[in-house]
Order: sequence, then C-alpha cells, then structure tokens
Amino acid sequence: GFTVGTFPFDFGTCNGKLREVVHVAPGGTYKLRLFNAGSMYAFRIQVDGFPMTVVAADSERVKPYDVDEVILHAAERFDVEITIPRNKSIGSTYWIRADTLESEKQGYQNGIRAIL
Repeated sequence: GFTVGTFPFDFGTCNGKLREVVHVAPGGTYKLRLFNAGSMYAFRIQVDGFPMTVVAADSERVKPYDVDEVILHAAERFDVEITIPRNKSIGSTYWIRADTLESEKQGYQNGIRAIL
C-alpha cells in the first residue's frame, strides 16, 4: 500500500446521501456522471457485476470505451453508461462502490456506497 493523503479518509456521500438508492429497470441504459469533489483522495468507482462505458471525460465527449472501474482524482469527472441486462430480476440490488486508493494500514475502513 501507499499513502494518498496525510489524513485518513473519513466519509463521503453519493448525491448528498450516505446510502443513496438508484432505481433502474432491466433492459435500460443509464448515464451516471461521476465526479470527485474532494481535494485529496482519488476514488476507484465500480458497479458490482456491470461493465461501464466511458462516454465523456471532464465534460468532453470521448470515443466510448468499456471499463470495469474508473479512477477519479480530485476534480475529475467521467460520464459512464451502464446497461441493465433484461434477465436481471426487478428488486435485485448491486453495490455502487467508491473506494479510496489508500490501504487499511493508512486508515481505510470503508468507502462510499450506493445501491443500484
């Protein structure tokens, strides 16, 4: 591990909530705007079991490419799209995870979580 900041990460929010619930439907495609409004820590963001397609970086459209996770440094923004397969059951839940890059040794305990 390595130290990303001099202070341990305390907590963060998703849409201003500690545990946001994002409602989606099978067969739908959704755009998520990911933004690191922090000043110190980079975040690794992923949606359990769903690849993401990056369509913009810092508000500029890019040639779309698929990723399993996005790393956001302070003030960076990515627009990603996810498609919910038609065979997913209504009511199924998946974690949206935003974890700092620091290790447990530097104070990492839990990242930001939302529910898809």
